[in-house]
Amino acid sequence: MTRDASRWLQAALRMETAAQDLYAELSIAFSEHASLRRLFQRLAAEEEQHAMRIRLLQRHQGRSPWPRDVLERFCSQCDAMVAEVGILRKELGPSPGAVDPRAVLRRLADMEDRFCSVHAQDLARHAGPEVERVFATLALQDSAHRDLIAAAILPEVA
Repeated sequence: MTRDASRWLQAALRMETAAQDLYAELSIAFSEHASLRRLFQRLAAEEEQHAMRIRLLQRHQGRSPWPRDVLERFCSQCDAMVAEVGILRKELGPSPGAVDPRAVLRRLADMEDRFCSVHAQDLARHAGPEVERVFATLALQDSAHRDLIAAAILPEVA
């Protein structure tokens, strides 16, 4: 039995939106720390771009049939990432700017690494070339996010 890709694309959209919201909140929480504020603003903007690309895919590829087991697996992975963002937000509490920035950055780098993994799934067998290209690009950008976050840890150590 097959289902269409719109369900998975909606789950991916929730994942990007959760990350965008987290980074936007962190940019406010770390507003006194200019370099972190700029980093989090940039990441929030890039996650917003990811969400826009997924919305475009929904319009053009959302009716593409996918095997049910593949959709379930991809949706489950996206839902797990949304839950991880929620857990991180809860752990940071109402004043994330009071938490050691290095600890926050390390958690975010790990999170981006898992985002990259979700986006780098073997889509070629189940999605059209356009979907595959978009998610390969998102995986590359998530890898770049991880590198940006990791680079921000170094100045924080001093």
